[in-house]
Amino acid sequence: MSIFKKCIKKKLRLYILSMNKIIVLALSSLFILIAFNSIANASDTNIKLSDITPLTIEDAIKTALLQNPDIGMAREGVKIAQEALKQTDSLFRPRVTLFSEVSTGDAPSAYLFKTIDQRSLPPNTNFNDPGTFTNLETGVNMNFNLYKGGIDSLNRRIAKSDVRYKEALTDHSENMVVSSVIELFFSVLKAQEYVEIAKQSVETVEEQLRVMNVRFKGGGVLKSDILSLEVRLADSKKDLVQSQNLYTTTITAFNTLLAKRAEDNVELARNCECPFTFPTSYKEAVVIAMENRPEMLQAKEMIQKARFALKQADATYLPSVDLNGRWYIGSDDLKVNGSSDNYTAALTMNWNIYTGNSTQSDIVMAKHGLALALKNLEKTELMINQDVRQAYLNHDDAIERLNVAGKSVEMADESLMLVKQRYEGGSDSITRYLEVELARNRAMINRAAAFYDEKIALSDIAKSMGTLSSLWKDAK
Repeated sequence: MSIFKKCIKKKLRLYILSMNKIIVLALSSLFILIAFNSIANASDTNIKLSDITPLTIEDAIKTALLQNPDIGMAREGVKIAQEALKQTDSLFRPRVTLFSEVSTGDAPSAYLFKTIDQRSLPPNTNFNDPGTFTNLETGVNMNFNLYKGGIDSLNRRIAKSDVRYKEALTDHSENMVVSSVIELFFSVLKAQEYVEIAKQSVETVEEQLRVMNVRFKGGGVLKSDILSLEVRLADSKKDLVQSQNLYTTTITAFNTLLAKRAEDNVELARNCECPFTFPTSYKEAVVIAMENRPEMLQAKEMIQKARFALKQADATYLPSVDLNGRWYIGSDDLKVNGSSDNYTAALTMNWNIYTGNSTQSDIVMAKHGLALALKNLEKTELMINQDVRQAYLNHDDAIERLNVAGKSVEMADESLMLVKQRYEGGSDSITRYLEVELARNRAMINRAAAFYDEKIALSDIAKSMGTLSSLWKDAK
């Protein structure tokens, strides 16, 4: 029996040991899998973080239309105007108020009125000294304006005009923001090219300085040539710093316009084009601008509101007619019976015969307001005409500069190549080489500026016509 027990215990120990090994192996495998997954996830995360999709100009505009604070404020203004329009409906509806009153006193007139309304005037009442009274009164007042010279209708029409004015103001904000996004987008790309050109210049001069130092040690060049290159290198590094600062400033403004943090790093797509189409003649564009520019719509609504304001001032000479009703019940002991309720109804007319000439002053001010609005329309027309004309001139200028700059870069490259060969052969001085290298860099900068200025000028034409933001209506 004891031998049997020993066998059992031995088998149990072996079983426990084997189970422990299995558990340890399983836990080890689990830890290895967890570590492997963590590494894999980390590597996936790194790939996603480094794989940044360049921001296209279309995405930048849509982002600005959705997140820019100026546009958001303008849209909230439209909502306020729309709610104000709904509020004018109340001008054509009655006003009903519920009231309650508890009063007591020793006044003969009040005693008589209150007790009579309660249907509880005692017989043989001494009218000179009826005594004290207590009254609990509750009821409903109703006022309904029937006529006010058309002022309420004019208020509603002014509210409608204000909604259209605020919508035009929103369109103006969107037009300006989209234009700013396009200008800053291409300005950032232009600044990037400036940085690249400046870096190339620094690298070129540094390489030449390295070669010259080797030749100087061998006695092949003068010390003045080394000094000239060092001065040119300092100028190139200064240009690089200025270009980097320009890029930082521009990208900060671009991020702010998109309601992003100023320090956010954004990579912009370089092959971006905007779908702009415009008439060949600026006069045709002026006609389109007069119909679509938000400023023109605002000026017209300003005239409309001024005319309504003048009609309102004239309407104050007319009478006002109101229907007033009152139903109430009164009691001195909180007990109400069916015979204690009362009502009154009245049709009243009020007509201001003399207001100290304030009505005449209102009319004069309204006339001046209309004259101001008409002058503003004239000014807006002139401004739009000038904007369209200037936009076309700027575009023509950018195209001419782009053509000239392109040829200048070709000639500068060829000139630099020839001068470099002669310089390396000893027939040209280092001063001549530096002059040509500087001219080539300026030509490249001018070409980059003209290239992006042409795109900005193209968007300015669409902005001057009032059709720029409408190209991305789906994003609003």
